[in-house]
Amino acid sequence: MAVEPVLSRAIALEGAGADAHDHAGSEGAHSHSHEAGEVVTRLQQQIGGTLTVIIVAALMGLAFSVVYARSRHRLPGRTDLGKSTALGMLAFVVMALLPALVIPANPPGVGDPDTVNYRTLCYFVVIGLGVLVVGAAFGTQRFLERRGTSLGLTWLAVAAVATLGAGAVLLFAPGPADVVPGSVPAALLWDFRVGSLAQLGAMWGVIGLVHGAVTHRAEVARPGAGRPMAVRA
Repeated sequence: MAVEPVLSRAIALEGAGADAHDHAGSEGAHSHSHEAGEVVTRLQQQIGGTLTVIIVAALMGLAFSVVYARSRHRLPGRTDLGKSTALGMLAFVVMALLPALVIPANPPGVGDPDTVNYRTLCYFVVIGLGVLVVGAAFGTQRFLERRGTSLGLTWLAVAAVATLGAGAVLLFAPGPADVVPGSVPAALLWDFRVGSLAQLGAMWGVIGLVHGAVTHRAEVARPGAGRPMAVRA
């Protein structure tokens, strides 16, 4: 995973802080903490994290296929590969980029554990608002096409609606109130957030490209596809 090296650094930093806290306490409490040991080893965490990424990617791929089947005729592009790639980029913006700008990902040891539920709620609210913005953009496209508006003006209006909608989400969507501790290096926080975003970008990119390639290949292999119809005299 893209964030694995950064995760290891964050966990090491968190462990160092916990050790310092233990040394400041009583000797009995210090000994007890070492006897307890780790509940879950780092290797188990890595295996569990990898399996989670695979399962989530598979579920997102399934949802992607359903959305593509319903919105294929509205997506830009001449081929299924182009349309699928466009949908993958759109999914990345709505599901990853927009939430990351409002609720940036935090490495272990950053943020208040009591705000986890609030952050999760904010995350889904931002995604829901992003979906509404996309719906408004497609609705604008459909409305202008029915009125016979030129293609250039139609896409300009769609871009304007999407930009204004995304800006409104960034300005008014609820965000976290967590304060980053001064002990957390800025480089560590930046690397984790960029790595998390890159990992999600890679996931949506692979889903879009693989789905597009498979769909395009199936369309080409379909009997009669691409063949000119015979004209009877």
